[in-house]
Amino acid sequence: MEELEKDPRIAQKIKRFRNKQAQMKHIFTEPDEDLFNPDYVEVDRILEVAHTKDAETGEEVTHYLVKWCSLPYEESTWELEEDVDPAKVKEFESLQILPEIKHVERPASDSWQKLEKSREYKNSNQLREYQLEGMNWLLFNWYNRKNCILADEMGLGKTIQSITFLSEIFLRGIHGPFLIIAPLSTITNWEREFRTWTEMNAIVYHGSQISRQMIQQYEMVYRDAQGNPLSGVFKFHVVITTFEMILADCPELKKIHWGRWKDILTHGRFKWHLNEKDMEMICRALLVYCVKHYKGDEKIKSFIWELITPTKDGQAQTLQNHSGLSAPVPRGRKGKKTKNQLLLPELKNADWLATCNPEVVLHDDGYKKHLKQHCNKVLLRVRMLYYLKAEILGEAADKAFEGTPARELEVPLPDIDYVEIPADWWDAEADKSLLIGVFKHGYERYNAMRADPALCFLEKVGMPDEKSLSAEQGVTDGTSDIPERQHG
Repeated sequence: MEELEKDPRIAQKIKRFRNKQAQMKHIFTEPDEDLFNPDYVEVDRILEVAHTKDAETGEEVTHYLVKWCSLPYEESTWELEEDVDPAKVKEFESLQILPEIKHVERPASDSWQKLEKSREYKNSNQLREYQLEGMNWLLFNWYNRKNCILADEMGLGKTIQSITFLSEIFLRGIHGPFLIIAPLSTITNWEREFRTWTEMNAIVYHGSQISRQMIQQYEMVYRDAQGNPLSGVFKFHVVITTFEMILADCPELKKIHWGRWKDILTHGRFKWHLNEKDMEMICRALLVYCVKHYKGDEKIKSFIWELITPTKDGQAQTLQNHSGLSAPVPRGRKGKKTKNQLLLPELKNADWLATCNPEVVLHDDGYKKHLKQHCNKVLLRVRMLYYLKAEILGEAADKAFEGTPARELEVPLPDIDYVEIPADWWDAEADKSLLIGVFKHGYERYNAMRADPALCFLEKVGMPDEKSLSAEQGVTDGTSDIPERQHG
């Protein structure tokens, strides 16, 4: 009993236990009555404020858009100021203050110091001795740029150790944004513990399309007086979401957390810690290797070579000469064999090859053999995606990545006689969504396209199952998405 009384959260735990008991009792004794959840009248967050004048008195009236506890964002309501918890109003007002934009680098590994005792976190919470050890270990690995997995028995506070670890990073001036991907059943607990232990603004990104749109509108970015979003400054410090939401809303979350190379790092399954520069170097090495063993039209080889050659300013280039796009790419291992070397005039000026030489970068002989067999397929996909971007989508390509719905994008489509179609509901809108989906998600990533709310498939056929989505993120034929995404 004494140990329990030392826990500053014991009152909340007992309250939750009693609420669950009451709910269970109600379920088994009064099945015909709906149990009212008291959370439904408790303010969770305030999303917006509106000032109007009373038509009769002329006095100013203030309303707040309130998200209620245990209810989705789409069920938020406007409430009078006097009906809203003043503490929540104060919390809302503090989040409207534009923070000072200051970039802080990760500290050097030799500056790490072990915390001998737990600091006092929000609500006077402190870590237990074994939790402090786990948090120190996470912090040590972060300082040393090492990925790690915190494994512990259930109920010993892995969530709290992870949250206080992020809190320590936050206190060092690195304010995120941090991304938490968790099972659906645990995301509310993650949010609760962030509020209990830290001052970080953590939001849960989940729910219906309407709820997610409200989160994007009210919770993610600061806006100027005209309502336009301010780039590079986020309202939140932490986004808590599920694996399914990452796949379904990748375009929206991509604007915050990752670019094209980061997208590969997120979906890839790599044994080593890689950054964006590493990923770019590996992709170039893969394509150099494919060009080296490609058996086909020299125009295709020249096109790919020009595509992967780095520009002087490091920016993406627009290729003026892509005549190779109109030539067919031979499949399989047919075609005239060429010498096992690059026959390109630009080779002598390719100083960049020193950093992405496939014979140095690619260590797995088995994978290289497999890649050699599939090099024509890889170059075909890269060529197709570049053609799709340069010749079909045009400006719509960038808008698609920003999350603009396909129905709002102008994409030229040929006149098609819809006689032989994949499904009864297939139409021109589906064709447009397919083109945009291939560009956004990659070749044959049909489940990711189906889960994308910006395309028409989610509305027409619904969300694919989790196993299908997960399986699609694996490497299916040994070539993966890596070289495909070089085009962006």
